[in-house]
Amino acid sequence: MKMHRKTWLRTIAALTMAAVVGGAAPAWSQEIKAKLGTSLPDSHPQTMGARKFAELVEQKSDGRIKIAVFSNGQLGSDQQMQAALRGGTQEFTVPSTATLANLDKSFGIIGMPFSFASEAQADAVLDGPFGQSLLDRLPAVGMVGLAFWENGFRNLTNSRRPVERVEDIRGLKVRTMQNTLYIDMFNGLGANAVPLAVTELFTALETRAVDGQENPYTVVHAQKFYDVQKYLSTTGHAYDALVLVASGKFWDRLSESDRQLLREVAREATLYQRQTSRELNAKLREELVGLGMQINDVAPEERERMREALQGVIDKHAAVSGADVTEQFRQALAASSQAGGAK
Repeated sequence: MKMHRKTWLRTIAALTMAAVVGGAAPAWSQEIKAKLGTSLPDSHPQTMGARKFAELVEQKSDGRIKIAVFSNGQLGSDQQMQAALRGGTQEFTVPSTATLANLDKSFGIIGMPFSFASEAQADAVLDGPFGQSLLDRLPAVGMVGLAFWENGFRNLTNSRRPVERVEDIRGLKVRTMQNTLYIDMFNGLGANAVPLAVTELFTALETRAVDGQENPYTVVHAQKFYDVQKYLSTTGHAYDALVLVASGKFWDRLSESDRQLLREVAREATLYQRQTSRELNAKLREELVGLGMQINDVAPEERERMREALQGVIDKHAAVSGADVTEQFRQALAASSQAGGAK
């Protein structure tokens, strides 16, 4: 009897150790269900990229990992979805670096006015050591960065007049992202900046609560701003990057092999997302004209005047991002320009 009791105790101990070693692995090695929220419609490259990511993850995991995509702000604003990721109630989202800057100020440097000369230069900077150094900061705020995606170069639209010179911006009520850099940028150009979530923007334009907004062609088209905005001026005042991010709490529960799968798929989806964004931007200008918008190109010398008018804003936000981050960003821009990343 005594021998049987010892054997029984050893068996229990072995099973307990197996449970400790195995942990939650059995549940996560079976089926994983996750939610990915975006702020823009299905016709925008943000959501198109999200759906491609979800499709590839399911395919490469043999159906074991399923990601449901909720587009057009169904799960909330960028800020609300980031809070959900940090709390562990949502698994993925794709915010702008401008809204991530509310959690880590270093991300604000990407949207600095007139920094990037081309998409190729942005790719070189964001896919290089500098971009990785930004992604490496996200675990500290409860998220994991998988890749930089593209929203694109932002242009100004409004319902009052064409913007050909910096003086034409003065007095316009311009919706901006809920980010101090963009607020300061448009106040610095003489506009009255009105920060709003993109999910509230169409109504604000329709009711003339604001005169205008600033976004790439893809957003103007996907959100149907052409119905409530007459003028589009190619200011190209900032390049807007997106970041595919995962919840840190979700990530911690994954096996290393699943983490590696998600990283690899993120890289593949990035190529698709950027290509889609650029192809759409190239053709949407003509389509927006056909939908009734009046588009004017802002002369290079006027864009330079805008940059000069914003020098104080640039200096202020360089200090906010930090001297080290600012210097690393400048070095990355210079290196990408020398390597042929700029036009």
